[in-house]
Amino acid sequence: MIDNKRLKDVTVTAYAPATSANLGGGFDCLGLAIKLYHTVSAKPSDCSTYNGSAEVEHNLIYKAMKAVFERVGIHDAAVKIESHSDIPRASGLGSSAACIVAGATIANNLVDTPLPISEIVKICSSLDGHPDNVLPALLGGITAGVITDDKQIEYIRSDVSDKIKIAVATPDFSLRTETARKALPEMYSRADCVYSLSRAVFAYEAISSGDLDKIKFLGDKLHEPYRIPLIKGFAEVKHILLSSGAVNVCVSGAGPTAIAFYPSSADISAVLPDGWTLRTPQIENSGISFEISK
Repeated sequence: MIDNKRLKDVTVTAYAPATSANLGGGFDCLGLAIKLYHTVSAKPSDCSTYNGSAEVEHNLIYKAMKAVFERVGIHDAAVKIESHSDIPRASGLGSSAACIVAGATIANNLVDTPLPISEIVKICSSLDGHPDNVLPALLGGITAGVITDDKQIEYIRSDVSDKIKIAVATPDFSLRTETARKALPEMYSRADCVYSLSRAVFAYEAISSGDLDKIKFLGDKLHEPYRIPLIKGFAEVKHILLSSGAVNVCVSGAGPTAIAFYPSSADISAVLPDGWTLRTPQIENSGISFEISK
């Protein structure tokens, strides 16, 4: 039986940003928020729907809302969800995290006793599998997340300097995270671990401060060498972006998108191969935003 008496009779609209995870060597821990958005609105209803469909059980937005409701003791709520996304799916730009963060944020603003941000972070990270995308989507800027021994999420974040800007190049084919993860080896050499670890430390400070000389050293040997072969045309696109003035290019998340870092003064103009789209979104330092209406 549906009972929405414990939900506010309002519509909450959330704007969840895209994100780029890893940033070279920060595998599964570093992330950056980007001004491409998934816009989601939800309100209490007689039955749960998503864009008019009653098939909601496997929808990530609904799952995140349900997780928040259940955490505060509401087990029988129904919501009408409507959404539109400008974030390409299965592209390495955090489309799943945007769904989860939007759902959790909306649900938390529909209840009378909202959860603290630490609980929202934990719920979202659990649903997404790790915190590298959900943290920047929630908090903005660049973030680094740690899963502690007792399964809590600790993090640091920083605004990103306006000394840099980015471009993202996305092909017309997708690459599911599960497929990209299966390509990774079970064991790594010490040298490869040290290589990526040192560059992960550099990445957080270099990107947050806009230090272009340091951004040049971003790199990875834990995931990029195994995922790039799955991304047809990546090497050519990387060469084009570097030739257009980028100081470095990384695989965004699990791919297939490439993220390029430029000086803020750069006039980004690159002609990519057929099937690739170049976007030049700004970096999102504020994270998810929302508004409440009657």
